[in-house]
Amino acid sequence: MKITFPHIGDAHLIGRIFFSEIGINIVTPRANTVKGLEKGSEISPDEICLPFKLMIANLIDAYHLGADTVVMPATLGPCRLGEYGELLKSILDCKGYRFQWILIDSPGAIGKKEFLSRLAYLVSESDKSMPVILWALARTYQIIKELENLDEKAHILAGHEKQRGECKKVLASCRRDLAKVTGVREALKNIRYHKSRLDGIEYDFKKRPIRLLLTGEIFSMIEPFANHRIEELLMDMGVSFKKRVTLGWWIRLTLFHPILPWKPLKSKNKYLPYSIGGYAKETVEEGVLCSKKGYDGVIQLFPVGCMPEIVSKAVFSKMMKEKGLSILTVIYDEMGGEAGYITRIEAFTDMLARRKRFEQNQERITFLKRIRGKVHVLSGH
Repeated sequence: MKITFPHIGDAHLIGRIFFSEIGINIVTPRANTVKGLEKGSEISPDEICLPFKLMIANLIDAYHLGADTVVMPATLGPCRLGEYGELLKSILDCKGYRFQWILIDSPGAIGKKEFLSRLAYLVSESDKSMPVILWALARTYQIIKELENLDEKAHILAGHEKQRGECKKVLASCRRDLAKVTGVREALKNIRYHKSRLDGIEYDFKKRPIRLLLTGEIFSMIEPFANHRIEELLMDMGVSFKKRVTLGWWIRLTLFHPILPWKPLKSKNKYLPYSIGGYAKETVEEGVLCSKKGYDGVIQLFPVGCMPEIVSKAVFSKMMKEKGLSILTVIYDEMGGEAGYITRIEAFTDMLARRKRFEQNQERITFLKRIRGKVHVLSGH
């Protein structure tokens, strides 16, 4: 059994580390490219969304590299990801790319027993004992959390750098090193080393950069090729931003929460109180959070045709009027040109920066007027 899975953010890095730790070789498809996207688009349904086209290209590439088993995530609700496994299998079988499939669906959808059975089959060829496998699994989840903490810290500090681009270099270096490590201990050591490098960068905390919240469809959020590396673009522009929709977030929401003995309290909002499929409800809640936490604006990302996020976009239009939020929606398709996306994002951040400077000047003028008024009263005039 030679396992593979499509590129979804850092999943290829994390998966390779885990399987290496328990002695199972995996096949990692090459990174997403425009050429691969074109190949995937040729055999995909016309109206299917961008993630599908990239995933099918990944799996064809992995097949030629020797893979015979696909591990595929799934999800509940009308989101097309829940249908990807069956549709991918049908198309690839017809084209002669025959795989064995292991769907990692939510325990809430398939039941805890079936969920654990699929995980057990996934590691069945390991010569490690079950306690060792469980230890590796726990440490792998720790890698995910620590890597995401490193990302979050770098995204915030990027707005305070004295030398633009240093935080981005640390993140790139960390991922290059993670692609070479062979075990979870080495991976954790590497991430902690890069955290110390991040702390060693010179910052100017007197700066007041604009603060953005990134939200939207999960694949577009975590796969750099799918969002034209928007995180690197924002860091280069000196923006501080936060991205809560991550691989770890998806694991906690989809896999862990359904098997907890208690149910976590779910956030409620008046704009979209019910789940409509995908993560539209969570996207809207991010917008509510933005208004409460003092972010300067929101950037929503999703691929063409993503129905849940289209609903979120409509809700955001109402929130912009009622709460005065500044929201930019960036919709990605299979066209490779980046200039249009970059221009829109630069214009949006420039508008927010100008508004922030105006508000700061108004605060300064108001403060000076108050001081002068007090001096005037004390002087007896």
